[in-house]
Amino acid sequence: MRIFIAILNIVLSFVVLTCSLYSPSQMINSESTINKNLTNFTSSDESINPFVLQVEQIKTIPDKIHVGEEFSINAIVKNTGMYPVTFIANLCDSELYAVFDHKVGELPAPECKMMSSEPVILNAGEKVIVQRISGISGLTYKALEEGQSYAKVILPFKINLSEIETIDSIVDNKFNVTIKSELST
Repeated sequence: MRIFIAILNIVLSFVVLTCSLYSPSQMINSESTINKNLTNFTSSDESINPFVLQVEQIKTIPDKIHVGEEFSINAIVKNTGMYPVTFIANLCDSELYAVFDHKVGELPAPECKMMSSEPVILNAGEKVIVQRISGISGLTYKALEEGQSYAKVILPFKINLSEIETIDSIVDNKFNVTIKSELST
């Protein structure tokens, strides 16, 4: 027991001595630097944030949409971060989805069970085309009204920090779709 108390006294003396070497202003500056770095780490600035996944070149399939037609979405997903990311993106079960304004409706659709939902692993610097196919992926987009429809495409994903550590995240990007009048028959 005496040895434990002696070791505890030495450790406490060292901690007190170390803390007394720093003035309170140095401690405050140190904390503000840490907070600034954490803020930058979680910011959307791509040059600072190592966890960046980009969704770009968002398109509809077909390219030209008319009122009453169903359509799918297609996008290029690029990992510009420094860690691999994973997400589900096969023809039957894609996590990519879009939220549209009132000019596009979302209808439930049957989900196909032909393919297993193995996650896509996208390493740093890689890119892939991701689709949400109407009619087979559990959701159908249908053009309801003529005009410009404003939307946001969303893709949830996991950042793979190590084999056992992941961070859930989400990426989104705005886009618009021009809906033409109904096709005449």
